[in-house]
Amino acid sequence: MQRLISSALMVAIFGGGGWMFLKGLHLEDIQQILVSGKAPDFGGTPQPYPTQGLPTATPAWNPPPGATIKIASFNIQVFGDAKAGKPYVIDTICQIISNFDIVAIQEIRTQDDLFIPKFVQRLNQLSGRQYDSRVGPRIGNTTSTEQYAYIFDTARVEVHPNYVYTVRDPDNMLHREPMVAFFATRGVANPADRFTFMLVNTHTDPELAKEEMDALAQVYSVVRRQPLGSAMSTEDDIILLGDFNTKVPSAPPGSYGRSSRPLTPADLAGLGQIPDIYPVIQNEPTNVVKSYLHDNILFHRPSTAEFTGRGGVYDIQSIHGLTLDQAQQVSDHLPVWGEFSVTEAGLSNRVATGVGAVPR
Repeated sequence: MQRLISSALMVAIFGGGGWMFLKGLHLEDIQQILVSGKAPDFGGTPQPYPTQGLPTATPAWNPPPGATIKIASFNIQVFGDAKAGKPYVIDTICQIISNFDIVAIQEIRTQDDLFIPKFVQRLNQLSGRQYDSRVGPRIGNTTSTEQYAYIFDTARVEVHPNYVYTVRDPDNMLHREPMVAFFATRGVANPADRFTFMLVNTHTDPELAKEEMDALAQVYSVVRRQPLGSAMSTEDDIILLGDFNTKVPSAPPGSYGRSSRPLTPADLAGLGQIPDIYPVIQNEPTNVVKSYLHDNILFHRPSTAEFTGRGGVYDIQSIHGLTLDQAQQVSDHLPVWGEFSVTEAGLSNRVATGVGAVPR
């Protein structure tokens, strides 16, 4: 839901006691976004997220066929040369991704700069769709660096050329700094009505997941109050997605001797204390062996009214008829996904301003 919000107001709402700041931010140099400081201690008693229905303030709606997009996140374990040497694995990954309009990829590990372009070429051959990609730099605190990527169907969405960047982290609060991209939907009769949104692709360090989720709460605030375009508007549809390593025990029903519980705000540390933050995945395992909830898609529920209420975990083993060993050759994670309207808040008569209509 696109709104014009002044930077001063956004700082007052989300800036807290000055624990966040922007430094050197220029419209033509987005990579000067800095994250610094420590998230505050929010306190409070954690409560489970609702597992049934939607918040009453944001009723669900049922858009017609073709009026929605599916956004997914997929940690493709060590996605690189070894998998490229197994055509059946690559083709299975292509089949998985072809079910979605945008996929945020984590854990790309290769020194081949053409790896993702070659993968997208194969994806297009198999799917008959026209996907494109944006790939981030190799990042990480060890010699085993990783890349993020966005792979998206160019007939359904487009990415703004000036707003694809990696968040800078001078205090090294994050092992792998998130990759941000600004998207808008295609195929909407009135370009001003298109759903625009920021995606924040992330992969936390499993040993420091809670500390990094505190830092990601700051990243959320920075991205949400980032001025866009000459009108200095801000985008309030900020969707964080990726492998948060929440490690919530989440065995499926009927799994003898294995524990399960719903995700709680406390599991998301600082992210879980953002008012009205909403996780699409709340009580399902997201790893292939179905023992833990690691991955998720998060957004501010009142703002992102474009969410239809539909989403979940894509079970690659059952959907594609794989053995457990075959599924594990693809990844140790399962994709997670959510469905969103192609128009702002599902309203065809909404008048957007500022950067609501992304130039082609």
